[in-house]
This record gives sequence, structure tokens and C-alpha cells, in this order.
Amino acid sequence: MSKRLTAAVLMGSLAVSTAALAQGMSFEAVDADQDGYVTFEEISAANPTMTEDIFQAADVNRDSLLDPEEFTILQP
Repeated sequence: MSKRLTAAVLMGSLAVSTAALAQGMSFEAVDADQDGYVTFEEISAANPTMTEDIFQAADVNRDSLLDPEEFTILQP
């Protein structure tokens, strides 16, 4: 799959999958253990439609965690 097509698919999925987050889910609410980072497990518990591909697209620094700034990427 081309990079452009992959990016388009991810962005489309991101828009659909973040609907639950758009309904008032805050970083603090999703960060269940309150360690200042959101794991895939935490975000998928809060939003079962979240996919690993979307999570990884938001994880800019590739540390398998979302910090508050990366979490905002998931907000519409």
C-alpha cells in the first residue's frame, strides 16, 4: 500500500474512532493509573473502537505511550 493511501486510511479511521473521545473523554480520565501517560490498553478500555494503528499514528515519539500532547492528536 502506498504511503499516501496508508496515511489517508489512518486519518479516516482516526476521525471515526475518536468519536468517543470527542464526547468529553479527558486525558486524565483515560490515564487510569495516573502515571502521566496513556497506554493502548488504557485508551482501548475507554474507547473499544480504538485500533493499534491509530494509537501508533498518534504516538509521535514511538515509545508506545501517549503523553498529553500526543493524546490531543486524537481529539477532533
